[in-house]
Amino acid sequence: MNPLCLGLEVVLLGARLCFGEPILRAPDVVCPVIVARSIAWQRQLRAERLAASRSPRTDEALADWLSLRDQARACRNNR
Repeated sequence: MNPLCLGLEVVLLGARLCFGEPILRAPDVVCPVIVARSIAWQRQLRAERLAASRSPRTDEALADWLSLRDQARACRNNR
């Protein structure tokens, strides 16, 4: 065995004896906050979206926002 490897094992063993085994814990879950919008705001957004010309980028952005909103709700419900 390589003496360097043996020395490393001794150092790790000494650290474990002095400080104990590391405690592994799950990271804290931080759920994003979604701002609640009023019904009037939602209706105005819908009217503006229906009045605007169809755009694949706008549809994709709205779909992404809806997905993020749903993920935030699921995160809050699972905590």
